[in-house]
Amino acid sequence: MTAFTLLMDGSSAPASCVSIPTGAAEQTQLSWARSLESYDAVPDVYSAFFGPLRAEGRDLPYALLTPSYEGFIRRTTEKLVCDVGREIHVLERKGNTCEAQCYPLEGISFVQVRTVLLDSRIKITGVTRNGVSASSTIKFNSVTDYLFVPILEKIRFASGDFRGAVRSSELAKFDHWITLNYKFMNYARRSLLGEETVLHAILQPEIRVNLLTVLGKTYYRAISPTHASILTDRELIMISEDEKQSGDTKYGGISDYIPLNKIVDLSLGRKDGDVLVLSVHLPEAVRLEYIFQASAEHEVARLLDQVRGLTAVRARP
Repeated sequence: MTAFTLLMDGSSAPASCVSIPTGAAEQTQLSWARSLESYDAVPDVYSAFFGPLRAEGRDLPYALLTPSYEGFIRRTTEKLVCDVGREIHVLERKGNTCEAQCYPLEGISFVQVRTVLLDSRIKITGVTRNGVSASSTIKFNSVTDYLFVPILEKIRFASGDFRGAVRSSELAKFDHWITLNYKFMNYARRSLLGEETVLHAILQPEIRVNLLTVLGKTYYRAISPTHASILTDRELIMISEDEKQSGDTKYGGISDYIPLNKIVDLSLGRKDGDVLVLSVHLPEAVRLEYIFQASAEHEVARLLDQVRGLTAVRARP
């Protein structure tokens, strides 16, 4: 895979490696993110933000421009994302001006990466420099996902120094998933970053409920997509298929990367008496929910105990 192992379909490649039919090329290229190589390349609408940095004689920080485009999946607005020291800035174009959100790395509660075919997006959620709870979503064509590797690594590495290569012994912990779900085995392996240690992992198949039976054929409704829960010594990683996709074949999915030091609490409840709901409570009353079948209660309870143990240790002086 070319580089963006944090995204999920493994099909990314630099633009120079992608062959696009001439008739579709111009429309598709409108959706590509691009890196800015100099201050002169920065659009005028963002000059108020970059002006002080340039005046100080500082090098241009790593900056990516995700264009506004229409007709590729859906309409989105132009955004500029840049890495400035210990902060991630997301600037959104509003006509002839822009609105900026500044996320100190220490204030980011979690980052979500979603990839479905050529449609990718990264969602950053946390507390801004101004102490306000906020969330920013950056959409782009998956062809350019490799450009976001440095920013995602910056966010995920903020929770600790574990920058070495992923150890083969950790990858091997998912070998037994090959007969359960080969796709999720690969998702799990790709989700690891640096010298993380996998402490616990749960693979939850899609949960369906019976709707009705007609002429001997039973119809079902999916209430939760296939997903994986991976606890490491640094993060809680939750990977799921995109429940908005229809049909038996699903391409790509969603990954939530949650630093352990941002977990305020976890709770486990029941829904409709038949399924379990794991709630991950984050700062500023942010809550993420994941559904498990009742038979997984022991494994999920074990996961909760381990997370609580790790976060309690981290909270000690």
